[in-house]
Amino acid sequence: MKVLVTGGAGNIGSVVVNRLLTENYDVISLDALWFDKKIPLINTSNPHFQFIKGDIRDSKLMDKVLNGVDLILHAAAVVGDPASKKYPTLTREINETSTIELVRKAKEKGVRGFFFFSTCSNYGIADGLAKEETTLNPLSLYAETKVNVERYLLNEENNIDWIIGRFSTVYGTSPRMRFDLTVNDFTMTAFNKGELDIYFPESFRPYIHTYDVSTVVANIIRNFGKMKNNVFNIGFSGENYQKIQIAEIVKKHLPDTRIRIVKEGGDRRDYKVDFQKLKNYLKIKNVYNVEKAVKELVDILNQGIITDFDNPLYYNTLPEIEDEIFVK
Repeated sequence: MKVLVTGGAGNIGSVVVNRLLTENYDVISLDALWFDKKIPLINTSNPHFQFIKGDIRDSKLMDKVLNGVDLILHAAAVVGDPASKKYPTLTREINETSTIELVRKAKEKGVRGFFFFSTCSNYGIADGLAKEETTLNPLSLYAETKVNVERYLLNEENNIDWIIGRFSTVYGTSPRMRFDLTVNDFTMTAFNKGELDIYFPESFRPYIHTYDVSTVVANIIRNFGKMKNNVFNIGFSGENYQKIQIAEIVKKHLPDTRIRIVKEGGDRRDYKVDFQKLKNYLKIKNVYNVEKAVKELVDILNQGIITDFDNPLYYNTLPEIEDEIFVK
């Protein structure tokens, strides 16, 4: 099977690509390489791997890339609330307009399946456990664009099999490391500065490790036929955390950390998510939880593997890419 992973050099995409190669899929990784340009070198010696530097907005390129592809894992996006706020036009172009066009092209090219990487941020604020049928309440442009693509797949696209995966907030290590994600951010900040400022400490979010993401994706591919044309919350029971709970876990491993509750902030999201539907289809368990991941991150930081915490490559609002990303 030939699998195209868009955003294949990203925080999630790079881990998924590595996993699929270990399972002997033929993998095409497409990425604009706005961040770390060396990530594709990890796999270029693998005969089952092909890397293409490109942008999904490039219609002619996508016509060529899709030839012979069986399944698309679509992770390419302007990811996160801060990035979508900083680049609103780009967010619309990539996350919505070009994504819908990619689905149309895939149908024309005879691609058998399309796996859309959506987000649990679509729930925004939810009472009780958010299930797949819970009314969506996007609070950011990022989530809004994801919801719009979901609606297209659910209501207008009947000629290609698809799966919508609403992913929990990701944490843990990756070839394209990010420190603007809650667990990683809290751990790095406590390690580097010895203090954490937390807004809305009692708010809940679901979380998932990059490795567990790759496990879920690999299992969904194997079971695509029975799972197709469905929406799934992607995560595991027991992995809904309040911000203050994460901070206390970090403090357990970095005991000198000072935790301060602040009254001002911009993130109002507050939702706990139900993952029973995914569990009904896939009998798998998560390898990581936040406790284990924080310990892993602290070990890496203690060894000095990462020391340039302010490097913009670790964040999704990289200023140096602005000239490049608006050139189609």
